[in-house]
Amino acid sequence: MRAADGTGAPRCRPARSSTARAEALLIDATSSGITGRTGNILSGEGRLGTTVNGALGNISGGLTADVWNQQDGATIREDALTNAATGALGNAAGHARFHDMEGHGSMGGENLSDRGKLTDAAYKNSFGTGLNTAIYSAGSGIESDLQNLAEDADEAGEGAK
Repeated sequence: MRAADGTGAPRCRPARSSTARAEALLIDATSSGITGRTGNILSGEGRLGTTVNGALGNISGGLTADVWNQQDGATIREDALTNAATGALGNAAGHARFHDMEGHGSMGGENLSDRGKLTDAAYKNSFGTGLNTAIYSAGSGIESDLQNLAEDADEAGEGAK
């Protein structure tokens, strides 16, 4: 895509976090009138909601990439499991960190200025994206190692015949 300003410079699309992808897929619990625990989960509120939100967000992103790249069913299944685990873990860890910071008064607050709110949001976005990226990379590496181990075991079994 090119910028609309006529410079011809490429226009960058911002990366979407797993939370943003999941929010695009999930029901808007508030407008649909869903309340209680189910409403909290669907809206991404609380520990369970943000964990489910992260898992669904990573699954949707990975599924889109796998379908686009015409991956086979086994690859899609393995990627979906890795994506669910890493998305859930990343969002749960981020939620725990932010909840801890809010409890100690180092983030949030009732009388926070606009600048303070902007600073908190910038920290949350940066930390959350970095944390999710690190956890996803680790999960992908583990998945790759397990796949290679299975291939090596298959080759060793064929060689012993």
